[in-house]
Amino acid sequence: MAYIDKAYYDDEFKGVPIEDEDTFSRYAERASDLIDQMTNYVLWGKFDNFPPFIQEMVKKATAAQVEYYLMHGGPEEVDSGTNDAGEVRIGNFSYGSRGGSGRGEERTNRQENRVSPSVLGYLAPTGLLYRGLDVVDRVY
Repeated sequence: MAYIDKAYYDDEFKGVPIEDEDTFSRYAERASDLIDQMTNYVLWGKFDNFPPFIQEMVKKATAAQVEYYLMHGGPEEVDSGTNDAGEVRIGNFSYGSRGGSGRGEERTNRQENRVSPSVLGYLAPTGLLYRGLDVVDRVY
């Protein structure tokens, strides 16, 4: 289930227009799946139970990811890691904005490039990106 509908994307977020309803639905589903992955699925099935601020930030993050997909050739292009427009590679030599000194760094860059920077900005104040341990102040 997508966290936004086309009316929210067009009227509230005012994103880059997407004329085709099927394309929008597919992008919104993929963006919502990515948000779930990033938040360790804490929203899944419980989205309506969260405070209005968190719901709004998640909706904005989802809309930003939909727009990111639109601007970068769709989820298939972004998620596959083949969107290497800023890199030139000949054998072991690479030059460009995505270059790295080794394979591990390149893989990290590809993972980072799956997510719009705006998504991180919207989700940061919600606490949904926290991966640490909770503190327990009493013994059971």
